[in-house]
Amino acid sequence: MNKNLNLPNILSLTRVALLPFIVLCLKYNQNGLLFALMFLAVLTDYFDGFFARRLGQVTDSGKILDPLADKICVNTMVVALWLWRGFPLWAVILIVARDLMIVIGGLSVMRRKKAVPVSNWPGKWAVTVLAVAIIFYSMGWQPWGWYMLLAGLVLVGVSGAMYAKRMFN
Repeated sequence: MNKNLNLPNILSLTRVALLPFIVLCLKYNQNGLLFALMFLAVLTDYFDGFFARRLGQVTDSGKILDPLADKICVNTMVVALWLWRGFPLWAVILIVARDLMIVIGGLSVMRRKKAVPVSNWPGKWAVTVLAVAIIFYSMGWQPWGWYMLLAGLVLVGVSGAMYAKRMFN
């Protein structure tokens, strides 16, 4: 099998493939299926990294694909939540701006250093906390969605600052 088409990368692609179904469930208030699909997406996010390390299948393509899948999913969901579930627009703007900065900075680092930059731990925690906030907002579990959003945005700020520092060094 092609080393780039391995189980961890298939799991990352699966997460993105679930996204249209998740958005449709969100739009049409199919909360039971919505929760199940979001939970499955979260599992793919956990297990892609787990299997990459456990099976020795860490690849440069996976280092790009996993965080890119996270960004696609988080950004799509926060826009959908803004449209249909009262997610704050200012939070959407912060999250999208940070992710654009990371993508542009990552491309710059790849061009200058000829290496794929790796995610930082605050960034991984930010995605995890934002995923919980997204689930809570999707299910209407307030005020917990708001609390998780605030915690996630603190981590977004920390990780964004760390990425900016790396980009300019």
